[in-house]
Amino acid sequence: MQWCKQKFPALVMLLGGAVVLAAALTFSPNADGWGDDGRWRLPRCSFKTVTGWVFGRPLPCATCGFTHAFACAAHGRFGEAFREQPAGAVAFFAMLAMMAGAAWKLGAGSPPARLRQWQWVALGVAGGVLLLGAWVWKLWEALHAGQ
Repeated sequence: MQWCKQKFPALVMLLGGAVVLAAALTFSPNADGWGDDGRWRLPRCSFKTVTGWVFGRPLPCATCGFTHAFACAAHGRFGEAFREQPAGAVAFFAMLAMMAGAAWKLGAGSPPARLRQWQWVALGVAGGVLLLGAWVWKLWEALHAGQ
């Protein structure tokens, strides 16, 4: 019972990260940047579809490009991952760090470091700022495409 209480969350994080990594390795982005190559049959971004219909130009949502960025990073194309979605590329490396911490917890019995509450808040704020900044970048890119 003690093992479940202490190490089960780390096992779930490690396996969850492994599933996401495996999915990213098998994903092939579509050349036009909308979804996949058809194997996964992912729906197109609803935000892009609606803004394309309303404004005549599809605009990306805040997370547009995350899947593409994860796939590129998983295949070692880090520059392309950052160009596609900077927040997605950072999230990929955060996932790898989380997996490493979970593996450490499973092997050593304790996490490599414990974050204080203010550090978690700082990480959350930094993540929010990164996501907002990446969205502004994607919007600017979409609005100035072809000019």
